[in-house]
Amino acid sequence: CRIWVEFPALELCWTGFDTPAGPLDRASLLELSRCFCNPVAEEQPELHHVTVCSRQGPRARPGAAKYSQAPQCDAEVVRVVGSSPALQEFGAALQQLIASRDAQGQTGLIFIQRRLFQYLWKHQGDSRSEVALYEAQAVLAFNLEPKEGVAYIKSRLGKHSDDEIGEWLAQMSTQKGGLDPTMLGSYFSRRDTLDIFRAFVRRIDFEGADIVAALRKLFDTFKPGGEGQVITRILEMFAEAYFVQWQNAAPSGGPPKPVRKTAYKNADSVLQVAVSLIMLNTGLHVAPKKVKNSNAPQMTVEEYIQNTRRVVDAAEVPEECLVSYYDDVKGQEISLHPLPRVAFARLPVQPDIEGWLIVLPGPKVRRRCWAVLALQRLYLFSDASEVEPWDAIDLKDKRVAPVCSDRAARDHFASAIGGTRCGCVPGVSRAARRRRTLLPPDAEDRAFEVSCCPSSGVDTSSPHTGLLTRSRRRLALVAESQDLMEKWVNLITSGPY
Repeated sequence: CRIWVEFPALELCWTGFDTPAGPLDRASLLELSRCFCNPVAEEQPELHHVTVCSRQGPRARPGAAKYSQAPQCDAEVVRVVGSSPALQEFGAALQQLIASRDAQGQTGLIFIQRRLFQYLWKHQGDSRSEVALYEAQAVLAFNLEPKEGVAYIKSRLGKHSDDEIGEWLAQMSTQKGGLDPTMLGSYFSRRDTLDIFRAFVRRIDFEGADIVAALRKLFDTFKPGGEGQVITRILEMFAEAYFVQWQNAAPSGGPPKPVRKTAYKNADSVLQVAVSLIMLNTGLHVAPKKVKNSNAPQMTVEEYIQNTRRVVDAAEVPEECLVSYYDDVKGQEISLHPLPRVAFARLPVQPDIEGWLIVLPGPKVRRRCWAVLALQRLYLFSDASEVEPWDAIDLKDKRVAPVCSDRAARDHFASAIGGTRCGCVPGVSRAARRRRTLLPPDAEDRAFEVSCCPSSGVDTSSPHTGLLTRSRRRLALVAESQDLMEKWVNLITSGPY
C-alpha cells in the first residue's frame, strides 16, 4: 500500500503500490481533522499505524469505524500499518500540515497548489551554481551516449580541445564521481580518442604508488572495452604518464619514497612491466573463470620473475619488487571487466522536470510512477526513492502532444481507457466508465501523448524498451494537473539544450 498527498488536487490518496488512486481512495486536505501516528502494540514497537480522520468521513463508506478519541463528526478514512521510518515521517508531516492549515487557514494550501511547480523544483536550482548544473547534465549525457556527452561539454562548458576534455573527464572520474566506468572505457577504446585519453591519464595522480597500485587506480576510473590491442594502447599511454610522475616522485636531495625502489630507464620499461602484470592477472584470475573446472597449473612467482626478466633487468626492477607485485596481484585481481551501469540515483543529475505520472500502456493497465525528464529521456520509477528505473523512453525523434488538442491523440487515449471516444466527446462505453474510476475526472485535460514519428524507429538496443515498441508506437500519460501537463509537453518539446 502507498499513501501520499496530491497537492494539485489538494487530496490525501492511498492505493496499491504502483496504481493510481480511485475516487473512494481519496480525502480532501481541506476536510482532514486529525492524524494519529502511534505504535501498533507494546510488544511490536517497530510497527506503527498512521490513522487519518476527516470531517466528511469516507466517500461512499457510511459504515466506517469511528475513532474513539475523535468527535462524532470525525470518521476514520484510512489506516496504514508498517515498519518503515518513512511512514512515521509521513504521519508527522501530515500532522504538521493539518496543524498549519488550522492555524493559517486554507489559503496556505491553495497557494501551494497554485505554485506547485516552483515548490517542487526551485530548491534544486538554488542548490547548485550554473556550472554545477551544466556539469551534472554533461555527466548524464556522457553516461547515456559518450559522443553526445562530449558535444555537451564543448557547447556548455567551453571545453573545446582534447586536452581540456581529457582533464575534465579525469576530474569528474577521480574527484567528483558519477561517470560510468564502463561507458568511459568504451569511449577510450576508440582510436579517435587517443589524445583525449592521453590528457586524461596524465591528470590521474599516481604519486607514491607502485605500478600495481597505479594500475588499480587507472582501471578503477574506467573499464576498457575491446580486444588486446586496445589494452596495449591504453598501457602505452599509462606508461608515459606513470614514468613522468615516477621521475618526480622524490625531490632532489630528499629521501627516496618507496616507489623509488625501482630504477626505470624510460617509459618503455614501465610498459613492459605493466604488460607482464596484466598477463599475470589474466593467468591467475581471468582464464580460470573462462574455463570451468580447469586443473591447469597457475603461474608461479618463479615463472613470473623469469618471464619479466626477458624484458626488464634487475637493475631497473629488483626481485623483491617483482615478488611483491606477484603477491599483490595473486591476492586481489586487477579488475578490467565492465561494471553494471551507474545507478541513476547516484548521478549528479539535474532533471528538467520530475513528478508523478499515470502511465496507460493498454486498456486495462494503469501504473502510477515517478517520472524524471533529463536530456531527452523520460525515466520511470516505481517510487521516488527507487534506485533504478523500470523503464526509460528515448524521446529523440518522438512527438509529444496534449490529448485534448490532437485528434489522433484523443482517439488513442479513448482506446487506452477502454472506450470508443474521448471523455469530453459523447460515446464513452459503460465498461470504459468503470475502468476510468482509476483516473481523475479531468484525466483528458491532464493527459499528453508520446508517439514515434513515422520515419523513426524504436531503439531496441536500450535495456528499457517495454513501453514504446515496434508494435506499440503511442503512449498516453496523465500528469497531476493541466498546468503540469503543459510543462511536461513544453520541456520535452524544447529538447535538452
